[in-house]
Amino acid sequence: MQAINKAISGLNPIAIFIIGSLARGEFVMGMSDIDLMVIVSGEPPFRAKVIGSPLGDVEVMVYTLDEFCKHHTDNNIMLESLRIGIPIISDPEELMKQCKR
Repeated sequence: MQAINKAISGLNPIAIFIIGSLARGEFVMGMSDIDLMVIVSGEPPFRAKVIGSPLGDVEVMVYTLDEFCKHHTDNNIMLESLRIGIPIISDPEELMKQCKR
């Protein structure tokens, strides 16, 4: 969890989902990375970041809420987060409610 906190430092996330091999149950220690999709309300200070960790690199992909609301049906990362993502902050249902506001 320390690596995740370090990876999202400087962001004010409204949603965070673990995606990729860890969410699919295919994570291999020492070979896989930890993929995060982060949604923020305003313009983020960065769009992507990789932080080293003993468990595997933590790779962060950052989108604004507006981007998510516009592209959640045609962006593979966003689609994966809604289908199989493991919510850390918020959940798919709550995130979709925010898109309708």
